[in-house]
Amino acid sequence: MSAKITKIGITNDKISSRGGLLFFLRYIEKTALYSLILSVLLKEIKLNAKGLQLPQFLKQIFAYFMDGTHMSMSGFDTRKNDQGYAAVLENKPVEMASSHQIKRFFTKLSIVPNKVYRVILHRLFIWRLLIEKPGIIILGIDTMVMDNDLAKKREGVEFTYKKKKGFQPLHICWGPYLIDVVFRKGSAHSNHGTDYIDCVTDVVNLIRSQYLKDVPIILCADSGFADQKAFDYFEKTLKIHYVVTSKIYPNIKKYLEGLSPEAFAEFRKKKAVWKYVEFGSKLGEWTQFRRCIFVKFYMDQKGQLITDIEKPDSIIYTNIGMCPQADDKLRAAGGQKYFKIENIIALSHQRGADELIHRSLKELATKEQLPFKSFGKNRAYYYMLVISHFMFETYKRDITSHVIPVRSYPNTMRRILIDFAAKITTRSRNIILNVSKTVYQTINIEQIWKKCQLPPKIQLA
Repeated sequence: MSAKITKIGITNDKISSRGGLLFFLRYIEKTALYSLILSVLLKEIKLNAKGLQLPQFLKQIFAYFMDGTHMSMSGFDTRKNDQGYAAVLENKPVEMASSHQIKRFFTKLSIVPNKVYRVILHRLFIWRLLIEKPGIIILGIDTMVMDNDLAKKREGVEFTYKKKKGFQPLHICWGPYLIDVVFRKGSAHSNHGTDYIDCVTDVVNLIRSQYLKDVPIILCADSGFADQKAFDYFEKTLKIHYVVTSKIYPNIKKYLEGLSPEAFAEFRKKKAVWKYVEFGSKLGEWTQFRRCIFVKFYMDQKGQLITDIEKPDSIIYTNIGMCPQADDKLRAAGGQKYFKIENIIALSHQRGADELIHRSLKELATKEQLPFKSFGKNRAYYYMLVISHFMFETYKRDITSHVIPVRSYPNTMRRILIDFAAKITTRSRNIILNVSKTVYQTINIEQIWKKCQLPPKIQLA
């Protein structure tokens, strides 16, 4: 009975349940991300010299996304009155932004166009390329529908191909990183306007000018990006490879029906089996034949045969082996395996990883509904989310890989590395973040702290 709590009291100690935010924000500061964003955004907007400056807004917005609680704008008012939260952010209470200040900040950002935010993502991309030094670069391109069907009226919210009203940004990814984004209205389909070709061109030129001139590049995409004009441009101008799925048109279906079972070979991955056949295809107004691979899912991982009703069939178009200059670069980089049909099919199947990035991004945001009625303000909000996600991915690789797997999703990181209690005290002119012995030992917090002081820095242009 002596352990029973009998009274409730109030303490003036600075205590926070989000002790891990300090480490993430210190990492961001030391990478020079604030300097990068300042160098880009301050050319577009002006802030009142008497109010909070851009780094403070950015820090509190990054903390907002990584924290993942109180995700409405009014949540900033709650945080403003929390001395423990302010201490974890290394702020004085007066430096904490209110919801009205954050809204005014996004109003200023609303005039900033897509191309300006893309510059920031491009610089982050080059930063990681120079660290990881890939010999072959495999890019993925896709759109992501953000379902705002139940939200109040939003500018730019229109019907998408998923029959939901929302936004449909265009994404280019490299591994786990979103390296280029165009925020768009919901009705903007995959191959809308010139966005597709323009974005790929910008990324390819960026790689060749600021990383390696002759590095081979393979672009993977789904059927929404199967376009003759784009294929011609990739082959003749950019000289890159592509692996793109497409629809099974009637003339191809008729050709496949005339093939004997002996014409099909098998591709196995563990116990799963796919049947495939390769041929040349020339669709509609295409000016040339292209390498085409028909793939049919034949048997699943459990050994169960797949019925025709389920129709898990796909057509893959690729120029690997048919674009001499790109082929030479791929061979020189040691990519001989990509000329084999089995590896081309594997590349096509890896497009599912793009969906994992979308899942991770939505989990970081905690919801798909964007908070503002203005398209420009929602665009700024979305780019801040994407930048936060990029830094979330680099943080796992640079700092916390000894604690959680680099493939962990945001909620896993929050539970282990963000949501732990901390008490902030002052002693001998030092400000100290105190945690329990269990937390200290479990995640090796001393090692995380040391790594956060010296992360790889972003190289400013």
